[in-house]
Amino acid sequence: MTYPRLSLALLLAATTLSGCASWMPTAFKSDPAESQWVGNYKSDTEMGLTTHLHLADDHAATTTYTYTNGDPDLLETGHWQALNPTSVKVTMTTHQGRPLNSERIYSYDPHSEQLSTQQETVDGQTYELGVEGLILQRQ
Repeated sequence: MTYPRLSLALLLAATTLSGCASWMPTAFKSDPAESQWVGNYKSDTEMGLTTHLHLADDHAATTTYTYTNGDPDLLETGHWQALNPTSVKVTMTTHQGRPLNSERIYSYDPHSEQLSTQQETVDGQTYELGVEGLILQRQ
């Protein structure tokens, strides 16, 4: 079935879409209030590991794990979504280019400019992230 261009645009606008995509047209960019999340965050080095999180304005997310012993960095990619003014959900969909289903919900402290989480869910299984959890400082 063929749709005229305008009708297709109206049909698309009336459709509810869910999921994520790596392409976002300019007309559909996120709410400017969500720009507070955009940026780079970094953990303190603990047990030879530093975690770097980048939240991009197109809602892409990248986590890089850097080791002090010289091992190669590990890279995860995915997307992020603001849940409310102080919580953000980060979903990773690849680890070193392979499929991954990982989710962390971070709380944001505007005074310290830190993201923190106590747990991570991977493939439906929830894991605690140590006694103090994972704390990332805005860079």
